[in-house]
Amino acid sequence: MDLNKHLHKLHQIGIALSSERNLERLLEKILSEARSFTCSQAASLYIKSEMGLHFAVSQNEILQRNCPENQKFIFSQEILPVSSDSIAGYVALTGKLVNVANVYEIPENAPYRFNPSFDKANNYQSISMLVVPMKDIQDEIIGVLALINAQNQQKEIIPFDHQYEFLVLSLASQAAVAYINANLTKKLKEAYLDTIFRLAIAAECKEPDIKGHLERISFYSMILAEELGLSSQEIENIRYASPMHDIGKIGIPDTILFKPAKLTEEEYEEIKKHTIYGAKILANSKVEILQISEQIALTHHENFDGTGYPQCIKGEKIFLPGRIVTLADVFDALATKRYYKESWDFATILEYIKERSGTQFDPMVVEAFLRRFKDFIEINENYPKE
Repeated sequence: MDLNKHLHKLHQIGIALSSERNLERLLEKILSEARSFTCSQAASLYIKSEMGLHFAVSQNEILQRNCPENQKFIFSQEILPVSSDSIAGYVALTGKLVNVANVYEIPENAPYRFNPSFDKANNYQSISMLVVPMKDIQDEIIGVLALINAQNQQKEIIPFDHQYEFLVLSLASQAAVAYINANLTKKLKEAYLDTIFRLAIAAECKEPDIKGHLERISFYSMILAEELGLSSQEIENIRYASPMHDIGKIGIPDTILFKPAKLTEEEYEEIKKHTIYGAKILANSKVEILQISEQIALTHHENFDGTGYPQCIKGEKIFLPGRIVTLADVFDALATKRYYKESWDFATILEYIKERSGTQFDPMVVEAFLRRFKDFIEINENYPKE
């Protein structure tokens, strides 16, 4: 083994891991790099908690070749005890590395056992295994990295070279630091987005079922963005920005907002100002999601033919997320029973939206809606209105 070459590779892996902040992609990258580094046929990664070892992700070139769509979910519900009943559990318990040439030939007096349940369930054969702890900077074990079936150049299964042990331990330490950072980033982001959503609810809390309405708008907008081929980041931004679309209603008097009778012309003009109020509330933020929320709040009542409000702009001059939320908001309004109206049936809503393609709605967004109409129905039914 060329030690200098592998140390250089290890350094490159560390740089790659430290730059990844998406937790799911990071876990996949950890396994990919560890497998490539050791020529492993498969690998699994577990995260330790008070309950035990939670399966996080696995890669297996044999099973992936035979059943690629299910490979990532083989272990998804399994929690291993932190005990000597399995090799991974023993490593999590003791913090010791385990390198086994053949897991089916482990001596009776060994301090750990091999759990063959995975092999039996998936018609697979684990032979050689290198299992290492993932430790944080306080030397606490946060997870376990299991490499399975080392291979030579002819793809024959061989034992893991003992010279790899130190290098894989170093890789696991780098992975642990990267995981902690990515997990912290994820938690901060979730807390931030949860705060935004709760503020949107608070701004409209006088309306019944506002939480369900905002959740549905969020998912409708997300699937339209997906269908329009937007990037994963754009999809996520629209998902979390769209619930802020009506935040400007906080500035509308309740006597107008909840008037049981038909609005006067002056009252309707006041209602229309919620788009401007919302944009002002969200203006001048340095946060991308709030910047998008500002534009959605301002444009979600603009019509594609220029007859909407407040700016009477038309076509592609209307912010695309605004065009998306326009359709999502109308669909939910029609599909939901309100204090002033009954809900419409889905067939009638479908015809209504199709008829207004090119006038109220962007035809491109309508086409995306038609392709995902069943998903709209499913979302609507999964978030009850009562």
